[in-house]
Amino acid sequence: MKVVLFDLGETLENQDVLLPGARETLQAIQEMHDPSGEAAALALVSDFDVPDNPEQIPVIRQRYYEILEGLGIRSFFEPVAERVTLSSEVGVFKPDEMIFRTVIEKFDEGLHFGDVIFTTENRGHVIEARRLGMRAIHFQGPGQNTGDVDRLVDVIPLVQRFLRLRINCGDRTRG
Repeated sequence: MKVVLFDLGETLENQDVLLPGARETLQAIQEMHDPSGEAAALALVSDFDVPDNPEQIPVIRQRYYEILEGLGIRSFFEPVAERVTLSSEVGVFKPDEMIFRTVIEKFDEGLHFGDVIFTTENRGHVIEARRLGMRAIHFQGPGQNTGDVDRLVDVIPLVQRFLRLRINCGDRTRG
């Protein structure tokens, strides 16, 4: 299995508006398969509200899911309990290794960081994701003037290439 992971804020949306090409990019990736015929798994990882206590996490999650619904992209990440990871539930913010590890474990504890490609506008998060062994794409988000890609649709061929790769990163997800 290969996981195609996105950040939400300033990567897929900005100020509650979907960025140009976001829906087309998600649709194209949702239809992709690796050489064995397995579909790419779309996922989100986001820094979101910090709860005062653990009982608030379900309410925070629901608020985030409503944002996805409002943007019209929730269906790309169903089931959301498995495909959406929030800092609120993990207790750390990106690019902490633990949040990325949690993403992987929601899918399959046998996955490795090398099974993940991550797209975000945050260059520091890209650097850390690469250090962990993930493929990472620096998207030139709103107000930025550099990035690996400046249009979300330009992520599509990079994900296609990633899905064709066979990556063996050993046991880097265990620590």
